[in-house]
Amino acid sequence: MKKVLGLYFIKLKNFANSCINQKNRDFFFTSKSSIHNSFKLGSDNFLDISSEAEFKFGKNVMINQANFITVKSNAKLIIGDETYITRATISCLGEIEIGKNCILGEGMKIFDHNHQYTKEPFSVSKTDFNIGKVKLGNNVWTGANVTILKDVTIGDNVILGAGCIIHKDVPANSIIINKQDQHRISL
Repeated sequence: MKKVLGLYFIKLKNFANSCINQKNRDFFFTSKSSIHNSFKLGSDNFLDISSEAEFKFGKNVMINQANFITVKSNAKLIIGDETYITRATISCLGEIEIGKNCILGEGMKIFDHNHQYTKEPFSVSKTDFNIGKVKLGNNVWTGANVTILKDVTIGDNVILGAGCIIHKDVPANSIIINKQDQHRISL
């Protein structure tokens, strides 16, 4: 039984290691980058990264698999030590800063910009944006499908519950939940 468990563990470890694609890490190494050598990037990520983008990644940052990451020219993405990101969308045209020891869950989205629009006559630009900044403190945990919008600061030690849309600042030591009215219908 021990041999079977040992073999099973080795297969899991080998699978996990095969998901780490060191070759694709090079996309993040621009002339403005400061990335710790422990940075790991998983497989199946979609990367739209400008050679003029700036990156600062701390120790043991892990961007796991199936993320969509856009960092445009002169934009800045900062990720603190021990932060883990999986199956997320990060769209950075200005600046996004993620603190230390964060866990950003599946389906999480961060946008530091939105489309410009006019009211008279009503029109939404496809290519012009209002660009801002997003800052997450240390020890932030996002549940599944959290969306964080531009010009938001989230303090340290914050939990953002599944499905939350964060459009204004969140103070430190907070738990934000997606409160939904529940109606019971008897059949």
